[in-house]
Amino acid sequence: MPAAPTLPSQRLIRSIAEKDLPAFGLTLQEVLTAADSDVLSGHQMAEVILRDPALTSRVLRAANAAHLGHSGHAKVVTVSRAVVILGVNAIRSLCISALTVETLSAATQYGHRVQEALGRSLHAAVQARDLGRRQQMNKDAVERLFVEALLSGIGEMAFWCFGNEMADQLERELQSGTAPAKAELKVLGITLTQLGRELLQNWSLASVLQDSPEVALARQLSLASPQGWLISATRQTTRDIAVLLKTPDAETLEFLQANATEAAALATALGARQAAQVIPAELQHSEEILDTLAPDEKGYFHMPVIHQQLRVLTEMGHVATSRKDLPILLETCLEGLYRAVGLDRCVFCLLSPDRTRLQARMATGPATDSLRQRFQWEWGAEMESWLKPQMVIWHDVNTPSPDFLTRASETLDCFTGTFSIDQKAVGFFYADRKPSGRPLTPEGFESFTSLVAQAELVMRALPR
Repeated sequence: MPAAPTLPSQRLIRSIAEKDLPAFGLTLQEVLTAADSDVLSGHQMAEVILRDPALTSRVLRAANAAHLGHSGHAKVVTVSRAVVILGVNAIRSLCISALTVETLSAATQYGHRVQEALGRSLHAAVQARDLGRRQQMNKDAVERLFVEALLSGIGEMAFWCFGNEMADQLERELQSGTAPAKAELKVLGITLTQLGRELLQNWSLASVLQDSPEVALARQLSLASPQGWLISATRQTTRDIAVLLKTPDAETLEFLQANATEAAALATALGARQAAQVIPAELQHSEEILDTLAPDEKGYFHMPVIHQQLRVLTEMGHVATSRKDLPILLETCLEGLYRAVGLDRCVFCLLSPDRTRLQARMATGPATDSLRQRFQWEWGAEMESWLKPQMVIWHDVNTPSPDFLTRASETLDCFTGTFSIDQKAVGFFYADRKPSGRPLTPEGFESFTSLVAQAELVMRALPR
């Protein structure tokens, strides 16, 4: 019996999942897995974000917009601190939002369609999260509503990015006045919502979509409200939400409009200004929202920024409350070396509990994946004689690093600083500027020394 023919939509889904957006799917899996784990979730989340400078930039801008909007406190300059302030679940939502913007907002021919879908998705996500909060759901459940609403629009965004000839066909149908759902079924055989569901299934993320009533209402509102808050469709959805929450219609409309403003601010902070225009809200304090402590998204290499270094030193004193928080403290230090001091490759190496291996446990900066693989050594006499407490060294041709480190780093110019616990050296920080070819400087070494010393001082003060 011949096999059933493959529908065009199935071929498109496979192509998007496996050829166009495989990295997007993998990163989504990493982010969701990191947020679902327990002890190291904050550290793992920060590591995923920090691999991509553009993603880091968007997440920090969005985190600062959210933080400033709720607390009015000083801006955060490290992802690690943002995780501590906003929580892993909130950072997961921001990360997925930033990843979606970064991956799908560069479409050309049908860019306006992508931006419209992105704006509606961000709007629905913020509304769904607030509906969860108002029903006293826990933080994890609330942020899962955000992610579900955001990714409910992934099919539409991906289709207009990579639909090619089918996108042309659907555009013609829509221009002729055919209703969207009917046009989608005619061209694809499925709706774009179903396409998104199958995409997530290809990435083993189907469980993200739970058909939550809050998400359904939020999506209805995101579709209707751009036409006006007083049209019948928007008023009916507002009334349905009021019934769900048992709140008066007028009060419901007021907080829904406030949520729309928050969604537009989020879109703007993420760099999706066209998407923000789809959301029915008036942005205020746009300069504050767009003010960025993050780097130029197109560049990999950071310049030293003194005021950011001071903030990192302060943040290191607030990210950990006990020794179980040590990973997030070390991550904050590495991030400060990379983003505020302006070093390229920053690595933290740790001695195994049985003192038989010394290996990289964390790394920040470009081209550090291969460095992490090389920074793994069997513990020996050379390392034991070199790794001493309170050691900070600027290595160069006149003061070379140990042979094992020079071979692995493939450079003579680097900074190293020991990290000790209870007066015993258990690891070391490493930093260089090999990828950019920029020279190391005395000012950079002084800043490196300060951050490494601060990490050890904070650790000493932590209860066990």
